[in-house]
Amino acid sequence: MTKDGPSAIFFHPDAIEGEGRDLVGRRSAGQSFLRGWLAYAGGDSLQVVVEGKADGAAFDKVARALGETRPIYVTVLKSGAELGKLGTIFFPTPGFHRATWQRLRQGASSCSLVGITHTVSTRRIIEGLHQLLAEPVESWDAIICTSQAVQSVLMGQFEQEAAYFRDRFGAVHMPQPRLPVIPLGVHQADFAPRPGGREAMRKAQGTPDEAVVVMTMGRTSVIEKANPIPMLLALNQAAERTGRDIQLWMAGWASRQEEEALYREAAEALGKRVTVRMLDGRDPDIRRDIWAGADIFTLPSDSIQETFGLVPVEAMAAGLPVVMPDWDGFRDTVLHGETGFLVPTRMAPPGTGTEIARRFADGRDGYLQYLSLVQSQVQIDVPCYAEAFETLIRDLELRQRMGAQASAHVAQCLDWKAVIPQYLALAEELRKVREEVPPEPGLNPMETDPFVAYRQYPTTTIRPDDLVTLVGRPDAASIDLHDRLSARQLFNRHAVPLEEVLRACDWLEKNGPSRVAELATGLNVSVNRSMIIVLILAKSDMVRLPPLDVPRPMWS
Repeated sequence: MTKDGPSAIFFHPDAIEGEGRDLVGRRSAGQSFLRGWLAYAGGDSLQVVVEGKADGAAFDKVARALGETRPIYVTVLKSGAELGKLGTIFFPTPGFHRATWQRLRQGASSCSLVGITHTVSTRRIIEGLHQLLAEPVESWDAIICTSQAVQSVLMGQFEQEAAYFRDRFGAVHMPQPRLPVIPLGVHQADFAPRPGGREAMRKAQGTPDEAVVVMTMGRTSVIEKANPIPMLLALNQAAERTGRDIQLWMAGWASRQEEEALYREAAEALGKRVTVRMLDGRDPDIRRDIWAGADIFTLPSDSIQETFGLVPVEAMAAGLPVVMPDWDGFRDTVLHGETGFLVPTRMAPPGTGTEIARRFADGRDGYLQYLSLVQSQVQIDVPCYAEAFETLIRDLELRQRMGAQASAHVAQCLDWKAVIPQYLALAEELRKVREEVPPEPGLNPMETDPFVAYRQYPTTTIRPDDLVTLVGRPDAASIDLHDRLSARQLFNRHAVPLEEVLRACDWLEKNGPSRVAELATGLNVSVNRSMIIVLILAKSDMVRLPPLDVPRPMWS
């Protein structure tokens, strides 16, 4: 590890929680990651990459509020800054914010770019993965997959993309980013039960000591998160067989009120043997203490939008046994039979969703309609779900043992203090790979010199030996007027300072008609800069260049 740390992180305010932003999983994960990075990444200073200057100030404010005292060095992408000094840059999305092209100027092996998966089912992400392989990504780049399940999605997507490029363009070399599996983390101390927390939560909900409380946490979205039907059916069956007082606390928040209404209707129609409480999961006190008041955690996630699933990790951190579907990332974090139970799931076989995919690709179905069609063909085994609940409801000692094992599992494997070192180890692995390839500056085909691309537009180009003759005596006021009328002040873009343009006029007035190259020498600037100044003045007829003949059109 170097003195200033081995890596940098990309920061955008939208990637973390904040006032005025919806509470969603990726922001919660981003906020937690930032705290983890500050705590465990090490180094005597912090390196952060941002898109614009204002984001750098925002990062400084956020980091200082979290107690950070080290020097912070900001690299602004839009400034065209060099990235090679940063080693490895970690981004909060699967993409790299066009940094691949910026890096190419120094050479692709000058640094490594690493993204991370959250949702991978949206059109924006799918199109982004498609475009990524057309960018100069390399084998010393990576996209961190938060679960083996999501790794399989990206591997399949990249296989299809590579096949497309081979078939379409005859490509024989298809560099791809690595796809390591590293989980998201939590700060376990955030979920440790506070003294009196259990009693206070249960009293607030009118829950007697003998009742068994099952809780959920997350957005109340039937399509994007979890269909509550299997959970309610399973809890009803468990209540009937055990005869116990079972309460279901559903802590959440709605992005669409109509979906929250469906949750309430489902609870009333299907949860008749269960007392259901709908709690506001945005309330910081509820988010902090609800875990202490509960006995079991579950979330019937069956949406392909899910990739990792942070809330069961938070529940285990709080010492709760969990009952989760054997679905996507849950099987990576829940130890079946040790920290809780995984409930079998089924879905339609490969090859039967072609029409669903076409409708989504064509835009005939929006994202929510697409998710709905897929989710309708996913099953959580309700009898097995009910059996898992019944086993835990009947056995207090088992709940306590599994809860303790869950807490120990998070501390050992899923706390940020265990996860951040995996990021640093990845950065070191990528460094060793790229050091075998000398950085060679490359050309971005979308970065073509406009005076090359459009060289056939003008009659001719200005030349170093063109004679420049001053017209009249342009002063600062007239130069400023023409600059303003040309909208250069409106858009705040100047090829050279106006003072330099005025200095050229003074020099020409003193020295008379001169070659462009002579003017450059007199001003002590490059010939190229001298040509820029002359063209700016010539546009306003403040200087004149040799007359030109207009060529005859090709069809004459």
